[in-house]
Amino acid sequence: ETWVLWFLIAACGLEISGSNMRILVVVRLMRLVRILRLAKLFRFMPELLIIIQSVGIAMRAISLVFVLVMMIIYMGAIGFRVLLENTPMGNERFETVTQAMGTLLLDCALSGTKGGPLIREAYQEHPIYSLIMFCFALLANVTMMGVVGGLLVQTIK
Repeated sequence: ETWVLWFLIAACGLEISGSNMRILVVVRLMRLVRILRLAKLFRFMPELLIIIQSVGIAMRAISLVFVLVMMIIYMGAIGFRVLLENTPMGNERFETVTQAMGTLLLDCALSGTKGGPLIREAYQEHPIYSLIMFCFALLANVTMMGVVGGLLVQTIK
């Protein structure tokens, strides 16, 4: 590896000059040969190559879905920041828009509980807040999981 090579150069006290640079080129070519071994793997397992090509094709659409999810989270963060402004939950979790985005991303969109504890905490403030939080969690999760899953399945077809 590259970091091992630099460690050996420093440990042996070698100086890198024009003639010694040829050795580095040879080492880099050996790393390239190691990568080319993957081509053999793709020849023996063409299904793996099809999956990798499909993911490459779907990257544009998937990245656009992630941009859409981030826009939903941003709009939700602004809304919850204003809605919960002088409440204990707002002071703890939605004090700034950045903190609100982090809360919505980690506790609603990516959480395994799909925002359950956050919805219960919002219910303690007011039932309407929990309903709005539930709608946000539903929108963010359906957008992220459903659309990305559909895109991957459609691309593999």
